[in-house]
Amino acid sequence: PKYVEKIAPEVPAIEILSFHTVSSAALTRYYQSRRIAVEIADQWLREVRYKNGEKNYYALGFKNDRGGYELRAPYFKGSNYPKAPTTIKNQASSLAVFEGFFDFLSYQTIHLNQPVPLRDFLVLNSTSFFEQQLPIMQSYERVYLYLDNDNTGSKYTALAVATSSQKFNDERTLYGEYKDLNDWHQFMGKGPRPAA
Repeated sequence: PKYVEKIAPEVPAIEILSFHTVSSAALTRYYQSRRIAVEIADQWLREVRYKNGEKNYYALGFKNDRGGYELRAPYFKGSNYPKAPTTIKNQASSLAVFEGFFDFLSYQTIHLNQPVPLRDFLVLNSTSFFEQQLPIMQSYERVYLYLDNDNTGSKYTALAVATSSQKFNDERTLYGEYKDLNDWHQFMGKGPRPAA
């Protein structure tokens, strides 16, 4: 008889086991090393226990709009399925857009003890969602783009500004010499950035 290979049903690479308030000292040290305020971390992050293959791990988790999590630990960057952006609605007419959640958390930490302009927030969780989200961005009166200082960030910033230079604002001048908003926030007030 002819041998037919049986293909196992696709198993998600990362399986979420549980999530709760961040209590791990290692994860707390990690977000503090990135200068995220405890109050902000408590509001937006969860400690996620997950399985990858046969092993169990834990990481900081930031929830997206489809119930998946962006996962970060000192030596790990990943996500589970489904991957999607995260939107935070405050009934605002302006929108702030971030590539990753550490940039969003940096923004929240910077504005912790000062009046914050009323804005909705969009955390892309991947620049691959930028073009898909562009029509949503265009529905706002003003859009503040906090993308990375790299070729991809430049490409999408230029794409947005080309559709309406009145509506879209490139906020990267704030952190010009740095990779992104969180990188700038980590070194702010600490003198010149160390050479790479």
